[in-house]
Amino acid sequence: MKPFKSATVIITIFIGFQALFALAEEQKAYVKHVFDGDTVLVRLGWKDEKVRFLGIDTPEKAGPYTKKEFLGEKASARTRKLALGKTVTLVFGGNKLRDKYGRLLAYVILPNGKSLNEILLMEGLARAYKRFPHKMKQKFIRLERTARGKKLGIWSAIRNR
Repeated sequence: MKPFKSATVIITIFIGFQALFALAEEQKAYVKHVFDGDTVLVRLGWKDEKVRFLGIDTPEKAGPYTKKEFLGEKASARTRKLALGKTVTLVFGGNKLRDKYGRLLAYVILPNGKSLNEILLMEGLARAYKRFPHKMKQKFIRLERTARGKKLGIWSAIRNR
């Protein structure tokens, strides 16, 4: 085979594997860094990727682009404790694979099989993100409602409406 043809074949195979990888519904990933309560850096296959937790929004911690919000540090610390240095399963279940910042959107399943997204909601360290559709949207809304009713976490400082 001529060098040009073999390079073309190799590139075509590589692109095919990338497309197959991107379409997989779940992937194992190693959590290398926690940016905040709902965003982590993972090693996914052969590259690092930022992952935004699908369907939830945690309070912000102080940063170069964000103001500190109530319990932002606690949400970040909880994510760090549960996920940092562990191999998790990323489950893709939204209508998009990436957000407008290029981060992967995924549910994060811990090694014990529990959903980190759900844990943060149940502990009152996250809100259900209602703006975009995803598979767990109704469940997340119910979990938020329960935490709010119990006045847990971020809901402890808010009166019931």
